[in-house]
Amino acid sequence: MGNLLDISGLLRVFGKKRSAASTVITSISIDYLGDKHGLEGMRVNGSVFELKIPFQNKTGSDLLDESLKRPDLRVDTISVSQPFKLVGVSPKLPVVVKYGEGVTLVLKISAPALPYTGPLSVSLGEKASGMVRIQIDKMVALSKGQRFILEDAPSVLNVQKGQVLKRDIQMYKVMKYGETVNGIGVNAPFVFSGAEPKPPFRIDKESSYIISVFVLAPEYSYTGPLEITFL
Repeated sequence: MGNLLDISGLLRVFGKKRSAASTVITSISIDYLGDKHGLEGMRVNGSVFELKIPFQNKTGSDLLDESLKRPDLRVDTISVSQPFKLVGVSPKLPVVVKYGEGVTLVLKISAPALPYTGPLSVSLGEKASGMVRIQIDKMVALSKGQRFILEDAPSVLNVQKGQVLKRDIQMYKVMKYGETVNGIGVNAPFVFSGAEPKPPFRIDKESSYIISVFVLAPEYSYTGPLEITFL
């Protein structure tokens, strides 16, 4: 991801004090569309506590063309692992986060009635309609009328419609030292959205020259090649 979920700054947890034994959360894991994040544990001395999760829609890169933005993110469902119980969410679901924006999800969670030491898992879900299945059977580079196989092992991805995909390419599989890349294109239904370095650039490192290419995933499920053309 790619990264969609920014929780590095988590998190204040507090609760109503009670006389029952405290709950020791050894670790917290957050799962969003298969993207997992691990957090430090904590001790909770209350029957109900709050967990605040900063949720941002960002690419992790500023290399996207201004006209090609990542789609909105949605959180339609939230669940927590037993023996915890989710008793409230703010703002009210569903939550829609536009590209470049963020929201803080505030979860009210009921702690176990009996003494507990162990992990807490939180799952954030989106309706299946927002996902597509992408099966890339091979990745091919095209340059000066020639085809070069970059990856011939199939890869299967379950991603959001229009999600940004990143592929790193060793340019010496395609071009020679001293040559220049003036532009990059990809085959439909993918859309080229950026590269690092940004074209035009010259292949000027003798031992290795690796670039990162960013493409937007299709709006529908797709099986076939990913072809990257260097101009």
